[in-house]
Amino acid sequence: MQPSPIIGQVLYNPIVNWTITLVMLLYGPVLVIYLIFRLIGFQGYMSLFRFIEGKSVIYRLDPRVKILLSIVVTTVAAITIWWISAIMFIAVMALYSLLSNVREKLRVAVPLILSSFIGTAWTESLFAPYSYLQAIFHHVTFLYVLPQSLAILGVTQGSGSFYVPYLGYVSNPVGITWEGMIYGLQITFRAVAAIASGLLLIFSTPPSDILRSLEKSGLPIELGFTLLLAVSSVPKVLENSMTVLNSLRARGVDFRPRSRNPIVFIRELLFIIKVVVMALMGIVILTLRDARQIAIAADLRAFRAFRKRTYYRDIRMTRIDYVVLAILIALLIAGIYISGLPGMGAVPYNP
Repeated sequence: MQPSPIIGQVLYNPIVNWTITLVMLLYGPVLVIYLIFRLIGFQGYMSLFRFIEGKSVIYRLDPRVKILLSIVVTTVAAITIWWISAIMFIAVMALYSLLSNVREKLRVAVPLILSSFIGTAWTESLFAPYSYLQAIFHHVTFLYVLPQSLAILGVTQGSGSFYVPYLGYVSNPVGITWEGMIYGLQITFRAVAAIASGLLLIFSTPPSDILRSLEKSGLPIELGFTLLLAVSSVPKVLENSMTVLNSLRARGVDFRPRSRNPIVFIRELLFIIKVVVMALMGIVILTLRDARQIAIAADLRAFRAFRKRTYYRDIRMTRIDYVVLAILIALLIAGIYISGLPGMGAVPYNP
């Protein structure tokens, strides 16, 4: 198939070429953030850290077993070939059917996982080193050539002549590659398996049980309490943000510039930035006030007054916990064995 000279001249016109390049480089991460915020929203982020009681077997498992599940899934995904990570990801997602209010949980988990696919594939398709791609796939197909000057930023640069759609053969091109996208998807399966197992722990375990399990595992209570407090503070900060922003909207503040006049548009935009900066101060004040209340509550409960603490409801391993523990150990051993077989190990990772 002969390349179309007209389309090639349009796409690779310097102005059009640089415009497309800047959109690829700058709008990619913004697209992922926008996708998460648009599909999940503030309420979704708040529900991410809010525990809802359930009665299925996943809720009755010991938190230490579920923490070990995340560790084993992450480890096996990191050392084996990508399709094993994909199988484990599907298996972990199947466990979501045991959660209460499954639709709400998936409404939060799916955009996070989808954004990981988009962000990683987008990034690796541009910045995966050419030597990595050539070693893995033995050939590289360039889909779109970017300006040569971007080679200094680490954007993929070929070595030799390559066929580019609508442009023909190009020597040492710099740009987005098909193999880079595939490589990014392979890397993503490692990450999403770990993300899905971590979210499963958060969705099915009360924060107090996570803290107790960390303490029983030998982690200092101060460190466990700090980690738990950091996670549980996220929905509170988001709630404070919604309170401040809604109060500003009630006072007539519009956070979207409306004017089509460029000068008035810039003036409205600067005013919005000023209001947002002032709103941040209110959010910080509310957050510090909540932190003071948490500190008072910890003092009232004699936190750190004694070396060993007692709990109203203790956690103990049951028969089902030992069964799942044996399965996880077997999975880890199998993963280590499979990773040593020819062609079954993980592809090189570009950090």
